[in-house]
Amino acid sequence: MFTQARVELVMSKKDTSVKESAPHTYDALYRPERTFPCWVGKTVPGTKEPLHRLVDKEKQRQNRKHSIKECQKVWGDYSGTDLQCDEYPFAPTKEGSTKGDDRFSVHLIDGEDNETGGRRLDRMYTLNRVVDGAPSA
Repeated sequence: MFTQARVELVMSKKDTSVKESAPHTYDALYRPERTFPCWVGKTVPGTKEPLHRLVDKEKQRQNRKHSIKECQKVWGDYSGTDLQCDEYPFAPTKEGSTKGDDRFSVHLIDGEDNETGGRRLDRMYTLNRVVDGAPSA
């Protein structure tokens, strides 16, 4: 096991398959004041503070459920559309939306785009053998 290796998920804003999730992640990291929930002085982990993998499926589900509630507060009922609630930090991280510090971001984006980003995250974790609780960025 390489404990000092840095594992990163790279998504380009120029990549059309993640044309909505990549800018959302960028905004969460570098312009958190533009994200929801919105509050003065908000910061989001992932640049100076690493994210930590969460493999517990129930806790991931709770992160997603909490994020969806936040999306519904901002955008209302979007059921019956192709839109999904994208969250950062990602649901399979210990820094997800249920952490309790409101240092997360949600955005309503195209569902296929959101699922592509999720598959890439899962592939990064799998290919790099990132274990539960291990840091990544």
